Order: sequence, then C-alpha cells, then structure tokens
Amino acid sequence: MQQNEVSGNLVLSLIQNQPESLMGYLALLKSEAVQMLQSEHIIESVLSDLVHRFEPNFIWLPTERSSELPLYKKCIEVGSYCLCVNHAFNTKIHPDLAILLSTSGSTGSSKFVRISKRNLLENAKAISQYLDITSDEKPITTLPPSYTYGLSIIHSHILAGSAIIVSDKSLFDRSFWQLFNKLGATSFGGVPFHYEMLKKLKFSEMELPSLRTITQAGGRMDPGLIREFADICSRSGVRFFPMYGQVEATSRISFLDPSKISKKADSIGQAIPGGKLWLQDESGAILESPQEAGELIFEGPNVCMGYATGHEDLSKPDLNCGVLATGDIAKMDEDGDFYIVGRKNRFLKLFGHRVNLNEVEIFLQKDGFVTACSGQDDHLEIFLEGADLEELRNVRRSATKFLKLSNKACSAYTIPQFPRTTSGKIKYSDLQSNDKE
Repeated sequence: MQQNEVSGNLVLSLIQNQPESLMGYLALLKSEAVQMLQSEHIIESVLSDLVHRFEPNFIWLPTERSSELPLYKKCIEVGSYCLCVNHAFNTKIHPDLAILLSTSGSTGSSKFVRISKRNLLENAKAISQYLDITSDEKPITTLPPSYTYGLSIIHSHILAGSAIIVSDKSLFDRSFWQLFNKLGATSFGGVPFHYEMLKKLKFSEMELPSLRTITQAGGRMDPGLIREFADICSRSGVRFFPMYGQVEATSRISFLDPSKISKKADSIGQAIPGGKLWLQDESGAILESPQEAGELIFEGPNVCMGYATGHEDLSKPDLNCGVLATGDIAKMDEDGDFYIVGRKNRFLKLFGHRVNLNEVEIFLQKDGFVTACSGQDDHLEIFLEGADLEELRNVRRSATKFLKLSNKACSAYTIPQFPRTTSGKIKYSDLQSNDKE
C-alpha cells in the first residue's frame, strides 16, 4: 500500500500505549490520514456503530479483533496490529482535518471534536514552550493515547525530538516504577485520581533520581493535595505543573506557574503561549473587574474546528474561528490568574435558589468530605465512597447548613467507588446507590 492511498481518508484507530499501536498512529498521521481515535477496549457494538455513522475506509486495530469487521480486508500487518480496508465508502473530508477525539474520554462517545493539523501543531508548540521540553526529555506514558491529555504528551515530546517510554502498565504497578528507573524517565502526567492514589502509595518516599517534571490536568484537584505534591517536588528538585484544558482546545488552555502554587493552588493560572483568556456575562459583555464571575472564554490557534456526530460533518469548515466558550464559570484575580468556580450545566434550582454543584463539592471538601454531587431541581443528591451511616448524616447536615435548606431537600448516598471515565473523571450520569441517609 502506498502513502497516498490513506492520505485524506478516514481511519478509525483503536490505539493503546503499545509500540506497534503508536507507531501505526504516527505513520498514519505523517501520511495525512484523518484518524478517529478510540480505545482498543471499545466494545464490538460501539465499534459497529462508529463504522456505520462515520464510514471509515480504513481501521487500525489489534489483529485479534479484525474478525469483528467482516466487510474489511486486512492489507497491512505490523506485529500484533493490522490495517484493514473497505473501499466502499466515499466520505468527503475537509482538507484541514487531522483527528477526531471523543468529547468525554469514555468509550463510544456519540460526539467527536474535529481537530485540525494546525490545532495539533500549535498546541504541541505551546506545551513544549512553557514546559521547556527538549530532546533530552524522556516521558513515560501513563494516560490513554485516545484521551486528549495523553495524546498531547506524545505530540509535544515528539515535536521536541524526545524519546518516549511506552508502557501500558498502571502507576499502581510495581513493574511501572521498575521500568521508570531502569530507563531513566524524566516526566509523567496524571489526573487528580492518580495523585490521590500516589499519595496513598507514599510517592514522597519513592526513589526516582531521573524525575524532573510532573504535570496534572483532567479536572479539579484538591488545592491541599496540589500544595502537598508541590512541596514534595520542591524538596526533590522536581517541577510540578497544574494545568487546565479541554479536548475542544486540542488539550491545553492554561497552566499555573510552579512559583505561584504556595499562594494560588486553587488557580488554573494564565493562558498558554499564543492564547488569551477572558470572562463574559450571560449577555456576552466582557468582565474586566477582579472577582467577577462569568463564563471563561479562550482564544487561540489550538481551538478545534467544531464537532462531528457522523460522516456528513467531516467536510464542514472551521466553525469556531479560534474562539472557545469553555462552559466553565470562573473568576480572575488582580494578577490576571483565573479560578474555576463552577460549570454552566452543573446547576440545580433548589426551591428558587440556583445552586452550583461544583461549589457544593468544594465546600464539602473543605469540611472533610470527598463527594460527587448530582440531583434534580428541588433535590440535591450527595455521593460518598464507602461511607457509613454517621458519615452520611454528617455530610447531609453540612450541606443543608451551607445551603440553608431543609433536610428534605438533600439525600446522601454511599457508593463503593465513583464511576469514572478512562481519563479518571467522575461520570455523574452513572451515579446511583440504594443506600442513603
């Protein structure tokens, strides 16, 4: 098969942190194929649905799964992976389009983000710049490459000419850390859940002489935990970068400079190089005074082209024109650093009062409870992992006192563990329990 056979065609790539898988992804990227990225763990029914809706001419997947696609024929095999082809489709694709990424990070999302070649390059450049990534860096993979954060680590280091240690092991496996030290890894990235677990694993006592940098993104992390890891890193000469981003921005939107963590651990910092952040109210007016809350807006060359739910969307032009309304509610301080205080679609109306569920979670966290809040109008639902009856009573009491509501407006539930996406974020739509106070 020649390079021009895949150029400009849609390839559904089921990728993982495995050398042959990533080599294929990069080869297809260089060949200017347009790739829809999914986890190799995607179930067969979802795979069939994506093929039906997006009509890819090629599929890059583990060879053992090729039998699930009877209408596709194997044309290339590389180790445990193969490229399958079906020339029956004639999907029109915009020439700027490079990849399609799931909006949620979970397997089988119905909506994908359309990311251009320029988006990929500019975001990788910006990340390389503020992290000072050079060719002697050696990151180790810790996040799925089908997840925008994990993919951005690969892109930014390849741009700098760095070697990448590819591992499909978890941060919680002893063999991961053995490989880390054996090959001299210099950095890794993690979501808040990873850092919560690393604390339990006593990360502060680990001997990691080659480690230079760790990064955090993928959702809000407890400011106390951020300070704790910043302190650990400071003592060992390691840089720690809390970051903020969205898949619609090809990954990264802002970062907090390590020097500010001691005083501003709850801040997302300022925009990445080449980007701009501001706030606006519901009428679209720009808010310039410190501490005013409004929707966070980002402008930059890494803002995606728009969304796709089927093959008919792949020929559409750039609909965002470099500007992204993040859907996050934020404030700005006197130094120009931003703070996320909520989410536009994470609100309930409780007896006439508009309640920000993110703010409730933050308050309860300060009160000693790690929770996930959900519910319907006029009823708040609070979930805790493995809580006993006394804890449920206490968290319910704390929440109703904070919100100045009757106990009837709130229920507290225990759950074995929070349901999470592949990127570690809580899946609020899957919260459920039969045990409550």
